Amino acid sequence: MKLVHCSVLASILGVMPGFSSAYENSAFGGHQEDCFAKAMIGMDSVINSRLGVPAEHALELTALHPQPAGTDGRAFDSATLNVILSAYLWEDSPHAYAVEVFYKCAQQQSFPQQASVK
Repeated sequence: MKLVHCSVLASILGVMPGFSSAYENSAFGGHQEDCFAKAMIGMDSVINSRLGVPAEHALELTALHPQPAGTDGRAFDSATLNVILSAYLWEDSPHAYAVEVFYKCAQQQSFPQQASVK
């Protein structure tokens, strides 16, 4: 029951005027926005897993459109797919998973930048 309330609250906030404009005017840069998006996808995926949404539905969400040239089959965004599928194994709160995903993403993004400074 508690998870349903979180999903309802998230959907209400998504349609409130000013909520999206506040995000658009944020101080996030390109990599930070990518990490934030992955964290929100991860949080929603934990909620979906607990509501009984099959993990197979994640595959279609991560299909790349258009498909890259030279691919024999279908290509997928493997980083996002890993975030979604790992959410189905997460045992803590959806918020804790979002924090974990954001932290790992930000950490991975900082290593190439640190290496290029030297």
